[in-house]
Amino acid sequence: MQPLQGIRVLDLSRVLAGPYCTMVLGDLGADVIKVEPPEGDETRGWGPPFAEGESAYYLCVNRNKRDIVIDLKTDDGKRILRELALQSDVLVENFRPGTLEKFGLDFETLHELHPRLIYCSITGFGQTGSMKDRPGYDFMIQALGGLMSITGEPEGEPMKTGVAVVDLFAGQNAIIAILAALQARILTGRGQHLDISLFDSQLGWLANVASNYLISGNLPKRHGNAHPNIVPYQSFQASDGWFAIAVGNDKQFEGLCGVIGKLELVTDQRFAKNSGRVENRDELIPVLKSVFATRSVSEWLDILEKAEIPCGPINNFEQVFSMPTVKEREMLVKMNHPTIGELSLVGSPLKMSDTPVVYRLPPPLMGEHTEEVLRELGYGNHNGRIKNVR
Repeated sequence: MQPLQGIRVLDLSRVLAGPYCTMVLGDLGADVIKVEPPEGDETRGWGPPFAEGESAYYLCVNRNKRDIVIDLKTDDGKRILRELALQSDVLVENFRPGTLEKFGLDFETLHELHPRLIYCSITGFGQTGSMKDRPGYDFMIQALGGLMSITGEPEGEPMKTGVAVVDLFAGQNAIIAILAALQARILTGRGQHLDISLFDSQLGWLANVASNYLISGNLPKRHGNAHPNIVPYQSFQASDGWFAIAVGNDKQFEGLCGVIGKLELVTDQRFAKNSGRVENRDELIPVLKSVFATRSVSEWLDILEKAEIPCGPINNFEQVFSMPTVKEREMLVKMNHPTIGELSLVGSPLKMSDTPVVYRLPPPLMGEHTEEVLRELGYGNHNGRIKNVR
C-alpha cells in the first residue's frame, strides 16, 4: 500500500515546478497521467546531456507517471482532457491565468461538473494581482524576489543559486497544498482551487533574512558563504582546499577554540557570545583563517569531527554520490527504462515506515501510454479517435 494509492492526478504542467510536484505525488502512489502537447514538454530538448534521446533535465522529475500526447487545439483533444479531468482527483497546471478557460478546462467550469476536483494552478505571480499575466521563470523570480541580492560574495555580482530553487519551492508548496486539500475534501466533500505562485513561494522561503529586514529596516547584505546571524558559520581555506564549519552555539564555539589552540577568544568579550561574534566578525574571521591555513582539509576535519564541531568537506558530485550514506539512505536508485536500459536517478527523500515510496514507472517516453489511457476511457482504434487527438 502507498498513501496516495487510488488518487488520480492529471498533470498538465511542464518544465520543473509542476512536474516535480506530480512526481512526488506519483512516488507516494498516485496514478499520475502526464499530458503533453504534440511538441512535447520543453525540457525534453534541454540538453545535453541526453540518454538515448531523453534529456537528463526531463528525466529528473518525471518518474512514476504515465504519458499521453493530446492536442488541445482539436475538438477530440479538448473532449478527452475534460473526460480525464472529470475522472481525476487532482489537476495540476501551469498555464498563464485564463488560458485554460478558452478550452473549458478552467477551475470554475470543471468545479461545477466535478465539485470534488482539487485544481492546482502554478504560475509566476498567481491568479490575482497586477502581475498575474506576466510569465515567470525561476531565474527572473530569484532576481525580482530578492534572493539574488543576498546570494554571492559581498563585493561580487548578485548570483542565482546553482539549482532552480524557486521552481522547487513552488513545487513543494503545491504538494503541501494538494495533500491538505485532499484532507479537507474528506471533511467537506468538496475540492478547491489552489493558487501557487513562484513569487510567493520565493518570498515565503526568505525566512530569517526577510525577518531581519522587517524587524530592523536594514537591507540585508551578501555574505558569500557566511551567515548573517551566526558566526563562525562559513567556508574556510585549509592548506590544500576548502571546508565548511557550522558553529551554531556558544558551547560549540568554545569547543572549536579549544581544539584550534585559541581559548583566549572565548574570554574575549567581543567573541564570547554569538551576538558579539556577529558584530565583530571582521576581527574574528581573519584570526580563524590564519589558523585553518596551517593544516590540510583532512587534518582539520579529523580534529573537528572528534570534537563534535559541525563541519564537512565541500564535495563535488562525484564525491557526493560515492558517499556510503547515499547508498545506505537509498538516495540513488536505478530503474529499467525502455530505451536507456538501466537509468540512475536521485531517490526520494521521503522515508516512511509503513507506506514507503515505490519506484513503479521510469520517466515515460513521449506519448508512451496514450493508447492505454484512452482505452481506459472507452476509446479505441476502431473509431479513429486515438489518432485524431494528437
